[in-house]
Amino acid sequence: MRVLSNEDIDQLLTMPECIAVLEEMYLDYANGQALLVPRIDNLSPSTEADAYYAFKQMGGAWPRRKVQALRINSDIITHPVIAGKPRRVKQPRAGGRWVGLVFMFSSETGALIGIFPDGAMQRLRVGAANGIALRQMARPDARTLALIGSGWQAGGQLMAALASRPIDRVRVYSPRAESRQAFVAQAQQLHPGVGIVACASAEECVDGADVIMAATSSMVRVLQPTWLRPGVHISCIKSQEVDQELLDACDRVIVHVSAQPKQYDNIMPGTPNVTAEHNSGWWNKPGNRFADYADLPQVLAGKAQGRSSPNEITCFVNNVGIGLQFAAAGALVLDKARSRGLGHELPDDWFSETVHP
Repeated sequence: MRVLSNEDIDQLLTMPECIAVLEEMYLDYANGQALLVPRIDNLSPSTEADAYYAFKQMGGAWPRRKVQALRINSDIITHPVIAGKPRRVKQPRAGGRWVGLVFMFSSETGALIGIFPDGAMQRLRVGAANGIALRQMARPDARTLALIGSGWQAGGQLMAALASRPIDRVRVYSPRAESRQAFVAQAQQLHPGVGIVACASAEECVDGADVIMAATSSMVRVLQPTWLRPGVHISCIKSQEVDQELLDACDRVIVHVSAQPKQYDNIMPGTPNVTAEHNSGWWNKPGNRFADYADLPQVLAGKAQGRSSPNEITCFVNNVGIGLQFAAAGALVLDKARSRGLGHELPDDWFSETVHP
């Protein structure tokens, strides 16, 4: 059984590789050859007055690579208001660190074959999904990207956009000047040759952009209908960044997966600080059109269309993450780790038993 670190994942998995292996997995999923385990969030009280405890789990079986993945997170969640918008923030209470793990199992033997933290792969797989959608839905001549957000996930979205279209101009906006300036400074070092600048307002950022990507922790809409122009492609990394009004202003909307509009929240009665957002959102309010939208696997399989004309306004909603992404990327990473000798091998009998369960 092999244990990998986030640093190992960074060495073993590039954005183009992640995009390629997810495309393969999505095709199998669309054709009934991969099995999704729905995401469930277990929410219960925390000892902190303004927080709650969240245990997240998701998984997926990918028979082509003979793996089953289980991804879990154990989090202390708060909802601070930043720049006038409520945010969902995970607090690093485990000794100044976060807890997120991926377990990889062999579907041939049942054995546990790998464990690694979810952080580095999490950003790559979210970025890759939006990058795949960008390839299918943005205009081929798209060159200018507007990025709303300057956090960890925004970096993944930038990597995916640059891997998916010949983007040569990037504008970045987030509410805090110091955050967006720091993000731009790092991005300029990571992506030389691309013009990357910070903007003082969201309107300046999106003006004339071919692609607008939101990557924030906001719990309310951040993409505005007034920003939409013929031919633009927009995307988000969570459903709360958009709403039905915005989606109705688009010509074509594709969601990540249609099987599960959003995670299922299993909430202990009386848990404080869990807002109504967990029980209601545009995706389950009366008049929502979620069931009308095709999903990304269907587009890749040719069962739905991405973009049909240069003037279409297209939107990709990354409505919920799926464990199959970790199964696909994890299978690739474990193969590469074995061939390169990366990670730590632990005895298999530490993770199995002689007693019949």
